[in-house]
Amino acid sequence: MKLGIGIRFKEAVAVSLVALTLVAVTTAVHLAQLTRVVVEEAGRQAQLVARQIFAQSSRAIVRGSNREPEELLRRDGELRGFLDASVGYSPHLLYVMIADRNGRIIVHTERPREGTMVPVRASLDELLRENAVARFLTLYHIGQTYEVVLPMNLNGAPFGSIHLGLSTTLLRRELNAALRQTVTLAALALPLAWIVAWALARLMLKPLRTLTREVGRLARGEFEIAPSTATHDEFQELSAELQRLGQQLEADRLAMVSERAHVTVQSLVSYSQRMAALGRLTTGVAHEVKNPLNSMMIHVELIKERLDTPSSEVRQSLEVIGAEIRRLDRVVQGFLGFMRPHELQIKPIEVAALLHSVVALVEAEWQSQGIRFVVTALPGLPTIEGDEELLRQALLNLVQNACQAMPAGGVVTLGARVESQLLCLEVTDEGVGISPEDVERMFALYYTTRPEGTGIGLSIVYRIVQMHDGTIDVRSEIGKGTRMTVRLPLRSAR
Repeated sequence: MKLGIGIRFKEAVAVSLVALTLVAVTTAVHLAQLTRVVVEEAGRQAQLVARQIFAQSSRAIVRGSNREPEELLRRDGELRGFLDASVGYSPHLLYVMIADRNGRIIVHTERPREGTMVPVRASLDELLRENAVARFLTLYHIGQTYEVVLPMNLNGAPFGSIHLGLSTTLLRRELNAALRQTVTLAALALPLAWIVAWALARLMLKPLRTLTREVGRLARGEFEIAPSTATHDEFQELSAELQRLGQQLEADRLAMVSERAHVTVQSLVSYSQRMAALGRLTTGVAHEVKNPLNSMMIHVELIKERLDTPSSEVRQSLEVIGAEIRRLDRVVQGFLGFMRPHELQIKPIEVAALLHSVVALVEAEWQSQGIRFVVTALPGLPTIEGDEELLRQALLNLVQNACQAMPAGGVVTLGARVESQLLCLEVTDEGVGISPEDVERMFALYYTTRPEGTGIGLSIVYRIVQMHDGTIDVRSEIGKGTRMTVRLPLRSAR
């Protein structure tokens, strides 16, 4: 009986090790192929966007041929809108910029960087030239940025270059789903291999146990034993039969393992093909939405230019069409901005300076409508660790909402204080207030009470606060204003 148990255990271990090896090898091959496909597809998309930007830049320069090309590119609103839309619609792009031949940035999707020198970034081709293991580790290492660069010529002479930055954090998102599916498949295959191995062991070893009983009966002398030669021949025949039976069982086991491995490989290949098709479909949908919007906006502007003295009805219709296209573009771009993962740029932030910078951005716009801004940051506030740009965007959205809630003017107060190891940032207005049912839904995506609103701003605020491990609280009373309180954990500077 000990021999039977040992054989069954060895049989199960052998089958499981074969299944584990096959799953590990096919998974590694699948991931290596998938990482190359994802990087190559991102590079092709970036090259396509770069050529479209080149065409848009050329049109901007031709329209104002009497002025400096750098100034034309910097002042062209359509070009800026196209750059922002390219980053918003692309699942991989972090930024797009146009630089002169000296390496100085002319136009950048992040405007504060205009006029600075182009930072040195590795080319996406370097990532493709790495071996499969190094490329996979690079994509799953701390976020890095690679660039696709397209040279620009003006009248046959070098003028500058177009730079598109691709984030490994965004590329990694496409690999995560495949990795989860692959690990799940491997986790399911191993227990199944054990179960099948034990079942096969019991089935295949049943004849062997029968033979063992017969040998035991002979050993107990339950039938006559032939002379020594016959006895020798009988045991030799039994040994041969047992060997042939073992060989047949081994052949059957290997055939079953091979068939199971073939099914596993076919499943992984089929899954890889479906994931690649889904990636192409997603890319196609993004371009199908982006390109018609750009084309419609360009043609609306062309119609305006070609109509010398359009009637008021025609002018009004064109304005409505343009406004609706821009609104749709804002909705799509806002959705992509909400869904797209962000890589936090953590650094120490001076709270008072952050609040004053937000006021500086909106003060000129709203002062003419009777709105004043007051900053009440208590002295001695500690610095916080966070992404300054994202936190400024969140506060800016809250301040814009506060201003829109005061059509008759009033005071918007920005405050900061420390409470139980939390930094509290407050935005208070004297507006119309928010009803309790609206407070419960105000951070939901696309929920808005303003006809011209997109319902994305507060959703982005909520997401940014969550990314910083914080919370946001709303206190409002109809006719008496609203107070938004963002609470962020205080962390020691790293």
